[in-house]
Amino acid sequence: MSKAIVFVLVFLLLFVLTLAIPIIPPGNMLTNLFELPGTMIVLGISLVDILNGIINGLIWGLVFFTIFVVAKPAPKDRELEPLRAPSYPTITKPIPTEATAVVTMAKKPQKKRQTEVKKKRTYTSLDQDIETIEGIGPTYGNRLRNSGVRVVDDLLRKGSTRSKRRILAKKIDVAPAILLKWVYRADFFRIRGIGTQYSSLLESAGVNTVADLSRRNPKNLHARLRAINMKKNLVRRTPPYRTIQTWIKRASNLTHIVED
Repeated sequence: MSKAIVFVLVFLLLFVLTLAIPIIPPGNMLTNLFELPGTMIVLGISLVDILNGIINGLIWGLVFFTIFVVAKPAPKDRELEPLRAPSYPTITKPIPTEATAVVTMAKKPQKKRQTEVKKKRTYTSLDQDIETIEGIGPTYGNRLRNSGVRVVDDLLRKGSTRSKRRILAKKIDVAPAILLKWVYRADFFRIRGIGTQYSSLLESAGVNTVADLSRRNPKNLHARLRAINMKKNLVRRTPPYRTIQTWIKRASNLTHIVED
């Protein structure tokens, strides 16, 4: 493969990936360092995200270009001598006898060893510690762990219904309404890219559950989030319009597992 093709492929790949996941370094760090405004939109994409993609494409393209140049072996000046075919002594096939036939029949064919298929893990954000959810500090984190709730996925399972929440709220000595709020925030972790940071911004816009998010209009929600963030400065950068579109689409495809 040509060195120029390697650079172009890596540039395009990183450019597209950065538009989908704007937090890929080092472009995100450089734009945050210069505090570029993310309000300018070109073809529905934030100008900051486009700049991030160009920076990531150039930097990672140069990195892979260098690796390709260093790792590619240099051509040898002289050709290798052709290998001679090895000569083996001719072995005469033994004439089958009654004894050899019996031994041959007695052998059982070996069974092929079946390879075990490993199950894929669920999305990694559900494996984060329970304190990742906003509002759960060390005190309630220890109480939840003592009750068998160690990660975000555990809270979703043990807080999905009213009866389960009543039992868990009594164990950790917290109001059921607060526990329900934690469960709603844990439910947002099923959508890639929201996590703790953007769940608070969504709550400020009145989007408290995954079901609420699935019913929202992406344009209206994007304008609402941008206005709230400019006023309260909850996050460094308002999520772009395409990201909000993706969130709403994924929320619509998710099965609702939390009982109100």
